[in-house]
Amino acid sequence: MKRSVVALLIIFFFGALSAELRYTKKTDFTKNFTSKYKDYKAVILVDLTNGQILYEKNAYDKLEIASLTKMMSILLVVEAIRDKKFSLKDIVTASRAASKMGGTQIFLSENEKMSVEDLLKSAIMKSANDAMFALAEKVSGPGKVDLFVDRMNKRAKELKLTQSEFNYIHGLPPSRKDRKKGMQGNMSSCYDLAVLAEELIKFPVVMKYSSTWMDTIRTGKNMFQLRNTSKLIRDYKYFDGLKTGFYWKAGFCIVATAKKDGIRMVAVVLGSKTSRSGRNKYINSLVTWGFDEVSKQKITEIKK
Repeated sequence: MKRSVVALLIIFFFGALSAELRYTKKTDFTKNFTSKYKDYKAVILVDLTNGQILYEKNAYDKLEIASLTKMMSILLVVEAIRDKKFSLKDIVTASRAASKMGGTQIFLSENEKMSVEDLLKSAIMKSANDAMFALAEKVSGPGKVDLFVDRMNKRAKELKLTQSEFNYIHGLPPSRKDRKKGMQGNMSSCYDLAVLAEELIKFPVVMKYSSTWMDTIRTGKNMFQLRNTSKLIRDYKYFDGLKTGFYWKAGFCIVATAKKDGIRMVAVVLGSKTSRSGRNKYINSLVTWGFDEVSKQKITEIKK
């Protein structure tokens, strides 16, 4: 009797867990894809058209994600725009804190005024930390970035991103001071990031700029050129986004989206250590293989 109850509880628990998963591995395609490239900690390839996981390794491992963090930050901004809290045309005045951000930036000066759209474009294309900080303050209020971080974690729970944890809005590595306090970089998994990518794809403004190779902000002698951090959109067919990230501990990370013949793919690679180019070649071969597998599936179904 006790064994039966335990068995039923196990079935109920895992049944409920699987029901919460947005993506499933309906067929094991993993054995069909081979590559000499092994320089990563985790990978996933999902056909977003039907939620099928075509390939994964360590996809549920919790890892540092560097500037892929901005995917969640950007999601909160575009959701605020959708909810009419402000518009792309609104003007933001950069705070002193925004102007002091390190890493990749557009060199905002204190009290500089810039539109939400130009800041968003800078965060998406160039992964500008100062632009992201200014946008976070637009959402949560001046000096209230901690509230924005709280909202990032709340939204992660709403999306059932069980392996995601945010301490910063931008994805820069923790300072020595923060590491001494036990703080770590922002964490997530390939699976969680695929879910986050699917949410972002719903917003045309995100796809507009994540698929743009070069653009500018400011005018005249202050014109500043933006170049997309993902060379996939320039060098390979079908790719139209989405976000890259890097610092030494996280490695080279990427969330890539591609669309062909109505099929939408998202591929995530975390923890590459050697080069962006090797990672990009691997992503291209993986996604190309994924499109081929889906085509084979369709042909098989038609024959049936």
